[in-house]
Amino acid sequence: MGKGHKRLKRLKSEKAKVKLKTKNAKHLPKGLNITDPSFKVKKIVIREQLKQHDSSEILSRRKLNVKDLLSRLQHHNSTVRQDAVKELKEILCEHSLNLLSSQFGPLLQGICALSLDKERYIRHDSLKVLSLILGPVSNEQLNPYCDVLISYLRCAMTHIDPRIKEDALLFLDVLVQNCSNILARNSYKVLPNFLDMISKLHTEMKPGRQLVTTLNSKNTNVKWRIKVLERLATIFNSIVGFFKSQQIVATDESAKVVNINKDTRYIPIYTHANFHNCEIDFEQTNNLKENISEKTLDAEELMKYVELLMPLIFDSWIEVCPDEKNVDNSALLISTEALELLKSIVEIIQLIIECIDILHAECDVNMKYWFKSNFENLYTKNLLSKFPYNKLGAAGSFLSSIKNRKRQQDFTVDKSYDICLGYNLGICQIYIWFTSIQTDDKFMSKLSKKYCTTIINYLNEKLENWSNINNIVLPQLTKLLRTLFLKASKVWYRNRLDLNETLQSVVNACCNQSKREMQLQLFSVVSDIMLDHTLHELHRDSAFKEFITTLPKLLLKPKIDENTIQIINKIVLRYRDWIKKELVANYDDIIENAKKIDIIGSEDEKRSRLMICNLFYFMDTQIFY
Repeated sequence: MGKGHKRLKRLKSEKAKVKLKTKNAKHLPKGLNITDPSFKVKKIVIREQLKQHDSSEILSRRKLNVKDLLSRLQHHNSTVRQDAVKELKEILCEHSLNLLSSQFGPLLQGICALSLDKERYIRHDSLKVLSLILGPVSNEQLNPYCDVLISYLRCAMTHIDPRIKEDALLFLDVLVQNCSNILARNSYKVLPNFLDMISKLHTEMKPGRQLVTTLNSKNTNVKWRIKVLERLATIFNSIVGFFKSQQIVATDESAKVVNINKDTRYIPIYTHANFHNCEIDFEQTNNLKENISEKTLDAEELMKYVELLMPLIFDSWIEVCPDEKNVDNSALLISTEALELLKSIVEIIQLIIECIDILHAECDVNMKYWFKSNFENLYTKNLLSKFPYNKLGAAGSFLSSIKNRKRQQDFTVDKSYDICLGYNLGICQIYIWFTSIQTDDKFMSKLSKKYCTTIINYLNEKLENWSNINNIVLPQLTKLLRTLFLKASKVWYRNRLDLNETLQSVVNACCNQSKREMQLQLFSVVSDIMLDHTLHELHRDSAFKEFITTLPKLLLKPKIDENTIQIINKIVLRYRDWIKKELVANYDDIIENAKKIDIIGSEDEKRSRLMICNLFYFMDTQIFY
């Protein structure tokens, strides 16, 4: 029994083993068992850094020329692209002029393409390089490449990737900083993309646009809209600057074009026109018509765009603005985000108004009346009705900032500072502009008069308590006063809205030597009032007459501006009876001081000094040479 068991066990183990099948042995074919002495040759590839380059060629730190670096900008590896961008940046910092003169086109094309790169750090580095490229180049030299810049900007602004769309705003910053005129000329292409970044079209049954939310983004809806509206304000600023430069060129140049060829022997100079020596480029005369007919943002396109933009701006403000004031006749407290949004909104509306003032003559429709009738009520309801504004927590931060202060003087200076002063002044200026537009109704409504009275009271209070710390918003104050006195004063006086107190405060500020910077700004406003012969109501004011009688005292100061001398000469022509007494009383002192007075901004000091002395021609008909 024992022996049989061992046998069965052995058989079982044999069956469990893996059986390998034997194959028929194959022999190698004849000839393959012989050693082959032949061999193959392969080229030795020398790295780019080891190649021989011309001694005058511009190379990077890794011995790569610009052509090699441009080819690497399209490499599939992100590290290779980033290294190429960095090396191009290093080369541009050292050899910008030489490089841009020979490789400008390919360089601009390659760098702009990286604004659409999927890697964030490559996009940011490429924008730094783009700024180095555009910095030394004038707008005239960039004209042939404007389509490249605008096309890539629009692609970035409409990109499906939200990160690239967000960095498109940085791309826009670079263009505004370096080529604002080109951006302004092509603004009709770029402006609609701003609407797409914060809104979407309604259904076909309901025209217009509505705000959209930004999902899967680090920024909130409000922060994203603030970023977009800030850039929209910068592009409107570029547009206004471009329009103003065009107006200056149009006034300087004669409307008549004289064609000159080899047969021309003389040019008629007896016509009533100002002539000056010019260099004529005969090669560019053929392109004159093309440059004149170049398409830019016109009045009709601006109206269509503003019609879509303004409701979006008001809807954005409604989302962040509190409903009601905490206390009657006090400032409405708003958050930091609301303050930033308010800044962009006020700036955009003011720039739109400037565009309308420039373009309204070109449009068949009265643009000013159109803007007033469509948006004045919305503006009053959403912005002016809750005026004035102040930042939430500003009082608390002020108290904490003075705990460590010991001097009472520091306390009074800080207390007078209003962080929302510039925006409140801007809100006032916009509404005053609305009231300056003539409508079918001869008189204002009671509500409009109430708002005007609120604005005047606020303005008088700020002028009375103005401190040097508020000088940062002097441009806003000057803009408001120019709109009030030069544009709206006639309408306000017709509606029995008195501006005497405001004019008196402005005159007092002009005579206050301790507020030198404010004095210079407001003197230009008062000068424009003096030289405008249509402002009869303001000219009858006693404060205005008193100010004119004090102007000869400016000629006794140690220094004076050239513009002030010219203004005084014009005033003597119109208001000789008012200023004659002071001039005669200080005759000798003015003549003596004219020899040594420091004249600021004068191109010909001798001529300026003679201009001071010849003020007395209207008194004794004596001329100084």
